[in-house]
Amino acid sequence: MSPLRSASLVLVIAVALPLAPIAGAAEPLCPAVPPRQPAAYVAHVNEVNRGLSIPADYAARHHLRLQPEAQHLVQAPRDVYGRKVEMVAPAAAALKRMFAAAARDGIKLETVSGFRSFAYQTHLVREKLRRGMSITKALEINAVPGYSEHQTGCAVDLTTPGIPAADVSFGDSKAFRWMQQHAAEYGFHLSFPRGNEYGYEYEPWHWRYIGRSAKAG
Repeated sequence: MSPLRSASLVLVIAVALPLAPIAGAAEPLCPAVPPRQPAAYVAHVNEVNRGLSIPADYAARHHLRLQPEAQHLVQAPRDVYGRKVEMVAPAAAALKRMFAAAARDGIKLETVSGFRSFAYQTHLVREKLRRGMSITKALEINAVPGYSEHQTGCAVDLTTPGIPAADVSFGDSKAFRWMQQHAAEYGFHLSFPRGNEYGYEYEPWHWRYIGRSAKAG
């Protein structure tokens, strides 16, 4: 076989074969389904939740997935009180684009909460227990520590002028209707609609970024 024909054959084979995945390619920061977490992290979460008297099978019964904790955060739009809000970079950038698009349509969106650490989520549940709330009721309001979408840096709580923060009345606002129509264009999806499988109360203010091409898992 001539060298020229040999080179042509190699080229044809190379074009016909699928490309191999790039070694070491990074996982998306905000996947629809969180990846499996390290055993040490799982053990730590389980230990903390036992201390809060959360049943060992609670997460499984409520279809909850253990969430990773974000390590690299950037600033997102400040909250309604002017405090710093952080998210992972792609989520923060998408949020800013979405806020700008809403503003062009005469809708003002405001941030209430972005990243919350595992430790802070634990604090929220402990405070409710300290005030005498049952663990069952507390877990209807706050996610089980280790299972909160906020600790991924991909979730955000929103409001609009005239609506209290984290209030169900946001679901009756023009801002919420705009979100229903346009949020997915910017990669955001409502996590906890009415009757959600996780046992959480309806949260029209809580939206999770998973990218434009992904579907909520």
